[in-house]
Amino acid sequence: MSKNNREGVKHEIQELAMGNYRSYPEDYGVNTQVATDNVQSLAKGYWDSREIKEVDRDEKLGINLTDYQQWTQEAFLAFVKNSEYSLS
Repeated sequence: MSKNNREGVKHEIQELAMGNYRSYPEDYGVNTQVATDNVQSLAKGYWDSREIKEVDRDEKLGINLTDYQQWTQEAFLAFVKNSEYSLS
C-alpha cells in the first residue's frame, strides 16, 4: 500500500503499532489506564520521530497528531480483540 495517501499512512502506523503491541504485551494488557496512556504515548512517539519527508507528506495530506492517536487506538482495539490479552 502506498504511503503517499491517507489510507497508506494509516496502514503504516497501524502496522507499527501492532508490532509494538505484540512485542510488549505487558504494556498493553491488564491496567486500562496504563494501556491507554501507553497507546497515546506510542502515537506521540510516532508523531515526534517523523522524518522531514514524512512531515511534508502529512502536511500535504492533512494528517495531524489526532489521526495518529486514532489510528494507534484502532490498532490497539484490534490487538485486544484478536489476542489472549484483555483489559479486564
